[in-house]
This record gives sequence, structure tokens and C-alpha cells, in this order.
Amino acid sequence: KLVLDKGERGLTDAVELDDCQFHQCVRLNEFDSDRTISFIPPDGEFELMKYRSTSNVNLPLKVLPTVREIGTSQVSYIVSIKTNFNNKLSATNVVLRIPTPLNTTTVDCKVANGKAKYVPAENVIVWKIPRIQGGQECTLSGTAQLTATTHRQAWARPPIDVDFQVLMFTASGILVRFLKVFEKSNYHSIK
Repeated sequence: KLVLDKGERGLTDAVELDDCQFHQCVRLNEFDSDRTISFIPPDGEFELMKYRSTSNVNLPLKVLPTVREIGTSQVSYIVSIKTNFNNKLSATNVVLRIPTPLNTTTVDCKVANGKAKYVPAENVIVWKIPRIQGGQECTLSGTAQLTATTHRQAWARPPIDVDFQVLMFTASGILVRFLKVFEKSNYHSIK
């Protein structure tokens, strides 16, 4: 376990990383002494650091689904998505994939933000929202019509899948304070 202190205030604002792996170009002795990541980059694109954090994680989006089965012929949906970050940031390319029962025939859904449509081949409602600002909440409401089946089988209710991007946001709280680049005049990159 690695603990990174966010400031002068002590461990209350610290970021805990459970697994931390650096690229082989990182000078580990400098990181161990003052938490500075110093390295000579290899040519091309590379991954400098990988980490995993399981405590004090601030998830950027919260999905609040209310799914009710109405008899054997309908399922009603009210799915809200809330942002959990500063209003100066925004989530982009947000796509929710909301599962429907296998015997769904049609879905009527309404959204104020983005577009939603039923994809019968995948048994999901796909809700695409181009951008959600921090502090915003969006809601989908809909009803799925079901065909009658000879034997009633319990619906497993698979999880809702959410894809999105939030630039300049880390759920762990880790951040880059500054970046210094020292360029040696005799360095020649290999292309």
C-alpha cells in the first residue's frame, strides 16, 4: 500500500494506492525520497504509471434505477444519472445500456437530454448523452411491452452498463501538481 499526502494537512487528505507500478524508466530512489516521479522517457508513447485505489474513491457518476415489473405484460423504467464532480467539468460521450427482458416487444422511452432507443437484437435500451455538466442530473422514463409467455421465468435483471469520459478528473484524487521538462541539447530522438 502506498500513501501519497495531498498537502501539508497530514494523512486526512492522503490518497491511498493499493497497487502501484512504474515504467522501467522511472528513477525509483527519487520517488521513495520525495514522491517526485523523475524519468528519461523512451521514444514513442508509453505508460508511465499504473495504480489501483479502493478506499476514498469518488465515483464521477451515480446511476439511480427504478425498475418495476407491472404484471406479466410491462416493465416500467425510471433511470436517473447524477454527476458527482465540479460544475466546471463535464462528462462526454455518456452511453447507458439498460437491459430489458428477453420477451420485450417494444419500448417507449422519453428523455430530456440525449437520445434513447430500444435495440431488440441486444435486449437493451441505449441512451446516449453527448455531454453532462457537473452538478447536473438526467432522467430516462420508459415502459417496455412484453409478449405473453407460456411459462413465467424470473428476470435476472442484469446490471446497467455505463461508458463515459471526464477529462481532468481522477476518482482516486491523485493529481499532477506540475511538470518540469529538462531538455539536453545533445539528445537526438530516434524515429
